[in-house]
Parts: sequence; C-alpha cells; structure tokens
Amino acid sequence: MLTEARLDCLIELRGYDGGLGLMPCPPSVPKAHRFQGGLIYSRMIEIEGRVVAPEGLAGRRMRIWLDQLEGWHFSRSEPPHIGDICDRAGELPGGGLETTLYIPKDAWLTATICLSTVWRHLRLTGADGDGRSMRLVDFSFSSDDPQLP
Repeated sequence: MLTEARLDCLIELRGYDGGLGLMPCPPSVPKAHRFQGGLIYSRMIEIEGRVVAPEGLAGRRMRIWLDQLEGWHFSRSEPPHIGDICDRAGELPGGGLETTLYIPKDAWLTATICLSTVWRHLRLTGADGDGRSMRLVDFSFSSDDPQLP
C-alpha cells in the first residue's frame, strides 16, 4: 500500500510511552556528539495508533516515534526530512506500520503537553512510496476527528 505517489492517512492516537534513555557512549562516537563527555541519550516518545483511513490500511496498528528536529537542512534538490512511514510487517515479530516524526526543538515542550492532554488524531501525507516506505511531506495533530480530502 505504500506504493502510491501520494498517500493521506488518518491515525487515531490510542496510547503514549516515553522516557529518557541514558547509557555510556561507545568510543566510536565523536566527542562532539557525546553528552557530558561520555554519555549518549535518547528522548524519543512512542505513540500507539490505529489507522482510520485510507480504507486499504484501516484497522492496522501504527507505532509512531517522535523525536526532536535539531535543525533544518534545506537542499535545492531534496525536500526537508520531517519524517517517514515504513511497513515492517514480516521483518520482526509484531512488526507493522511505523512512522517517525521530527518535531522542531523549540516546539518540543508544547507538543508533548498537547499530546498528553488534547491531541487525539494525526494526519500524515506521504509521497514517493517504494512499497516499503514513504517520505513524509506533511503531518498535523488535532483534537477533533478531521476528515481526509
């Protein structure tokens, strides 16, 4: 189903999990990418969702990962990378649809508060599907039940 030139999805948000992972940094990681000299950390949030639309994906579970977008990288030939959609069914036990979304660093606190209190739906627009993945060109969260175009 991830083969279309453009795909609009509506996802119902059903649950959230998150935390902070902190661990010793392997020597192969450059010093500039280490936290306090010798650690690495992850601040990702996992969201459990269920696809409402399109009909071909409706009812499927979707794992959504939120991470901070540290900076915008613009290119003349490529659109900004704001996330992607992957179908990992068959790769791992329990594998299925997964999405990674990058939230601007300055909006992280507001986004996490709204996610836990107000937002109930996510609308994704993917493009250039190759059968297993698509790049995201647009995403938005909402508290109501938005309709797809």
